Amino acid sequence: MYVAQQERQELCALFDRVGPDAPTLSGNWTTRDLAAHLIVREGRPDTVPGMVVPVFSRYTQHVQDRVARRDWTDMVRTIRTGPPIYSPMRPSAVDKRVNALEFYVHHEDVRRAQPDWEQRPADPERYRVIEQFLMGPGKLLMRRSPVSVRFDPQTGKSFSVRDAGGDAGVVTVVGSADELALFAYGRDDQARVEFVGDDADITALRSTKRGL
Repeated sequence: MYVAQQERQELCALFDRVGPDAPTLSGNWTTRDLAAHLIVREGRPDTVPGMVVPVFSRYTQHVQDRVARRDWTDMVRTIRTGPPIYSPMRPSAVDKRVNALEFYVHHEDVRRAQPDWEQRPADPERYRVIEQFLMGPGKLLMRRSPVSVRFDPQTGKSFSVRDAGGDAGVVTVVGSADELALFAYGRDDQARVEFVGDDADITALRSTKRGL
């Protein structure tokens, strides 16, 4: 079972345990709202623009609200079985590429919103997959930073995720790849990372909106 599948199945098992009204780290979403988002993202390609472009967000929210009224057990079953046959995310090659980080972050959104959460054991394969994403398209998550940013996943190499150019300072964020991903998605209070750089630059980075 590859990382995207594993995160999907573990998130669904967690949904089963905590139910539809549990808190998450995704703003003011409950687990029902989060589940509806995942269903719409995979099953309604027409709503994807509204997830990143504000002018289309009202339509996306309308569809998501309608999905959220479905039976909870049915919603979890839909996510557990994976993208529908017509979804562009259905092929395993696409699933591996676009869903590993999505499901990891949202799995942690539910896990870390619970009062008794603990950091998961190290997983080299999870680290590898997430690090590859952060080195590539994941750089978009840091595009608003006013300072240059390097990620150090403690594997013997660091890499740039934001070049602010000019005389901008540089901040290095240190942590395992999965914790760096949570930071890149703005889960600051729960991400287990450390910062190396000028205090003012660190403050500027942390106060900047991150994510898509």
